Amino acid sequence: MKTGCFQTLLLLPRASAPRRQVSGDWRLMGAMEMRSDGAQQRPSAMLLRPPVLRFSLPVGMAIGTAAAAAVRRNLGAAGPDLAVAHLCCSSTPTTYTAAHLPPTPATLLALLRRAPAPAPHPSTAVHACLLKSAYFRPGGCTVPNSLLASYATSGDSLAAAKLFDEMPLRDVASWTSMMRAHLAEGSPSQALRMLRGMLGGGSGAPEPDGVVLVVALRACAELEDLPLGASLHAVAERRGLQGGDIFVANSLVDMYARCLDLRSARKVFDMIPCRNVVSWNTMLSGLSRAGRAADALDLLASSSSLLKEGDIGFDETTLAVLLQLCKRLEGGQAMWCRSVHAVAIRRGLLLSSTGLPLLNALLDAYAKCGLLEHALRLFRGMPERNIVTWSTIIAGCAHNGRPGEAVACAVAMREAGETPNSVTILSILEACADCAEMAASRCAHGVALRSGLALEREVSNALVDMYGKCGDVAAATKVFNAMPRRDVLTWNSMIGVLGMNGRARDALALLDRMEQEGDITPNGVTMLAVLSACAHGGLVEEGVACSERMTVTHLVEPQVEHLSCVVDMLARAGDLEGSARVIEERMSTSSSPAAWSALLSACRGHGSDSTVSRDAACRVLELEPGNAAGYLMSMGVPGAGETAARMRWLMRERGVGVTGGHSMVQVGQNTHSFMSWDGCHTDRAQVYSMLHLLHQQMLPPTPPHPNHHHITLLSCTPAS
Repeated sequence: MKTGCFQTLLLLPRASAPRRQVSGDWRLMGAMEMRSDGAQQRPSAMLLRPPVLRFSLPVGMAIGTAAAAAVRRNLGAAGPDLAVAHLCCSSTPTTYTAAHLPPTPATLLALLRRAPAPAPHPSTAVHACLLKSAYFRPGGCTVPNSLLASYATSGDSLAAAKLFDEMPLRDVASWTSMMRAHLAEGSPSQALRMLRGMLGGGSGAPEPDGVVLVVALRACAELEDLPLGASLHAVAERRGLQGGDIFVANSLVDMYARCLDLRSARKVFDMIPCRNVVSWNTMLSGLSRAGRAADALDLLASSSSLLKEGDIGFDETTLAVLLQLCKRLEGGQAMWCRSVHAVAIRRGLLLSSTGLPLLNALLDAYAKCGLLEHALRLFRGMPERNIVTWSTIIAGCAHNGRPGEAVACAVAMREAGETPNSVTILSILEACADCAEMAASRCAHGVALRSGLALEREVSNALVDMYGKCGDVAAATKVFNAMPRRDVLTWNSMIGVLGMNGRARDALALLDRMEQEGDITPNGVTMLAVLSACAHGGLVEEGVACSERMTVTHLVEPQVEHLSCVVDMLARAGDLEGSARVIEERMSTSSSPAAWSALLSACRGHGSDSTVSRDAACRVLELEPGNAAGYLMSMGVPGAGETAARMRWLMRERGVGVTGGHSMVQVGQNTHSFMSWDGCHTDRAQVYSMLHLLHQQMLPPTPPHPNHHHITLLSCTPAS
């Protein structure tokens, strides 16, 4: 009787046990571990050389079929990695030891379908089995296509390409899987190249179906290839897929929206007979990306099906898109944010498994819409927080002028044991720069060093800016010199730091160093920082030479900001006529309010009583009638022809208000913030008492009163 050796899906005893021993541990290779008492255990290892059991061929085939069914049943419990061990059998020419009993397609498909995406071992083992079996012959594409899809899902495009080249017969599923593999790898151009290869295959090539069009349209959307996307749209129309396949229609809307062809996207959207929530999310996202928030909300308000509770309804993505729209609205932001928040609460979306991302989106929307108190209240009530939550609230506090609370949130994040990322570090550094707290700035620098992010270029640039705003030029220079790689933003930040701290000549020297190194070319922002440094440092000749070098050497066309800086520089030096000449000859009327304001401020400082001061005051009030700074500067300019009482009357008539100044002073470890005539400080009585005392000490001594009676008597004495 011929016998076969089955080394795969059979119950085999351990190698140390006798061949006919029934007691002891038993193991199903690659499926489960069993004991003699019937209990199951999760397999911990595979037998590399299992013992050989010989059965008659009918018995062996029956046992193999039963074992294959057991593998399919127990893949979920035992894991697919062990279910692919020893898929082949060995034999001899007379006892079936040179042939093998191949696994059935159902067994291979079960292995591939239950295998997790990141596990390559089942795919590799099945691939090896396919090479030895007959499933690569023409007519068998099911198992190879499933294996190809497994490679594509796991992101192994090289193995997928190798398998694709080995396949003698390819159908439309084969081409689709290869296109998906290239998309998963981040190569949409390769995916479109595969599409062209399929379409150019001749008469025997498969025709593209809806799945192929969906994948191809996604590649066109990522590349923003509008002509090819329009061609695929024509193919979909000829095959009747635009109206009959919702997936193709949604992909067309997404492709047109990403290519910024919103008219075509809206046209396809309106032609969809039965829209689902994906259709709405895609259309709203496209309008949001294009900055068409009002159009998106009008579209949403015109739809009754999306707003009904029992119809299509919202999902988390819809609400996230609506929150993005809220941040782009010019008015009504608070109402929309609260409405979205109410819908999320009513539908229980904040309590689901995806509730945390939606809460983070709400937090960001509240903060960017200026509703920081709502954001803080939501943050305090969140049951769970991640690094995105902390980064959002820190950035929100910093952007809303609450740097102290941003620093406090950073300290709380550190106490909670959360590790910051680069986004969090940048938000913390921005908050420290705004509040100008040196102790907090050094602490933030230490956090960046401990997290290994201090040498990242964006973080280093923020450190330079932070130390510059804190007045520590030495620390900013140290960070700048320690940077392994610098970009133009790095040089601009360092030049700006030197200029704002009164180091104009050092700023010019750094510009020369930048030109000598030659790696990075100065841009318009660089030259603006240098001109500003020269203006505040009184280096008129150097500033004029720099403005000429800007156009000749660096080919930077002067903009309004550069010319305004030149005007300010000349006016500070007392050359008021030259400043006025620059404005009239090189600047248009609509773009010169800042320049006229700089000239008016210089006239006030130099006490000029000329036509220049009068013209500057008239131009400022004419060009910016709603800016209070022009009225305030005109009050103290000699020769402006306007008294302080008249300026205040004009401000009341035109509804122009004055924003009070905001100052901060650090005493010890505490930072005190106050405004002009501030009555909210806890120690305001002592503060104003001390200010009054200092004011009295600063007044000049009062001269003694003359003796008027004595003078009168002398004047009345009659002459002799």
